[in-house]
Amino acid sequence: MNNEDNNICREGIVRSVEGDEITVEVIVSSACSGCHAKSICIPSDRRQERITVKNTRNEQYEVGETVELLLETSAGNKAVVLAYVLPLIVLLMLLFGCYALTHKELLSVGVGVLGVVLYYLILKSAGKSIEKGITFGIRKKAVQ
Repeated sequence: MNNEDNNICREGIVRSVEGDEITVEVIVSSACSGCHAKSICIPSDRRQERITVKNTRNEQYEVGETVELLLETSAGNKAVVLAYVLPLIVLLMLLFGCYALTHKELLSVGVGVLGVVLYYLILKSAGKSIEKGITFGIRKKAVQ
């Protein structure tokens, strides 16, 4: 994490420290949770996730301490492309390609959906190698 200006930051709480690995709990919320009308619309979607981070700076962290998780913007962009852009391209190519060959709408939709399902299964099976390219950093929360 060289250039901290190109990072996505998320606040979290240290839950455990084991050697050079720190487990940080972050609250992930949907876009609805920030809306002023969420109380009359739908309940906000909030869940807690635990992320394990390598302590590359050899700083001391304590359980319960508030920290910032850092993710390089390029890694975030890579995740968006893998999760949303490529499946859309797969769907559209299969949908239009199959329709051009068969002129059957239902078959084309089925092939398109099946292709996206297969894409996500391949993505899930390659998850460990993808995770290696997307790493989080950690830093102490600045006192304001």
